Formats: sequence, C-alpha cells, structure tokens
Amino acid sequence: MVGVDVAPSLLGKARELAAALTNVTFREADARRLPFEDETFDVAVFGSTLIHVPGPERALTVAFRVLRPLGSLAAFDGDYATTTVALGDHDPLQACADAMMANSVHDRWLRRRLPALVRGGGFDIELFRSQRFVETTEAEYMLTIIERGADILRGSGHIGDEAAGALRAEAHRRVDVGAFFGHIAYGSLIARKPS
Repeated sequence: MVGVDVAPSLLGKARELAAALTNVTFREADARRLPFEDETFDVAVFGSTLIHVPGPERALTVAFRVLRPLGSLAAFDGDYATTTVALGDHDPLQACADAMMANSVHDRWLRRRLPALVRGGGFDIELFRSQRFVETTEAEYMLTIIERGADILRGSGHIGDEAAGALRAEAHRRVDVGAFFGHIAYGSLIARKPS
C-alpha cells in the first residue's frame, strides 16, 4: 500500500500513525501527476480528497492509468453544499460554516457531479450511495468548522474580534445546552476499470 499526499505535514502524521505497519509506505505527490508506472495498483482510494483537488478530472484520469484492468476505484467525499449548522433562517453561525466551506474546498458541488466524472474517465460505476454526518452533542468536528469560519470572516475584515468570539461562544453554548445541530451529506462511490 502506498499513501500519497501533497502536504508533508499530513504525510508525517500518516507515517506516525502507521509506524507499526510494514506493508505501508508514503509518497509526497499530487494525485494529478502520480509518479507510478501504468497498471501498478489493484485499488485506488480517494478518501475525502477529490473535493480538495483542483481539476479532479485529472486525478481520476491518473487513477485510471495506474490501475490494472478490473482494478477498483473507491471515492468518499462530502457534499459540502449541504453543510449546515443553522437552526433557522438567518442563523449567524451558518455564515461561519459557509465561509469555511468557501475557503477549504475547491468545488462544494463535486460529489453531485462525481458519477458523471467517473464514467467520463472510463470507469464502470458499481455503487454510489449517500451517507450523512450529524453532530448534536459534543460536535467536535462541526465546532472546528464554525471556529475556522469565524477566523476566516475576521481575517477577511467582515467581522471583528468581538463578533468572532461571540460566534464561537454561541456555538459552544448550543453544545452545552443540547441545542446544537450540524450536518454534512457524504457519498461513497465504487467503480471498476474495465478489462
């Protein structure tokens, strides 16, 4: 198994987590330009990745190239256009979620186009399913989205330090009183390279 990422910091963390595994290596590389020979792998996995890749079509073309005939492609990504923390119309926390998504993914709508992109890349789709991610109590992941979004809004000059702090405090208050809601739809796709 070979793990690939463009970020040295993420590769360092992956190496640390996989230190006991002898059959796993890691390479710094871009999914759109993998340094592997044609038909090298049996499986290619994109785990919450394609949404962060500019030109995901190229990454799928490269995956097709490095897969052996009948090799499998697995992709799991968020439909980040569904990201919500709103409890009603004009919820100010939603502005934080929207700012975070606008600044952390290249195409919030990619998951909706993914089946067409995969078929266009020459693959045969075997499965395409939707899952949901919901947090209502501890809200560990969704709180990071709100906090990062508040920082983005502050950094862009849309709000000041006091408003950013108030938005963070409101998110934590909702968690504390059991009134928090956060949701993102996700999708899983499995496809095969024809023989």
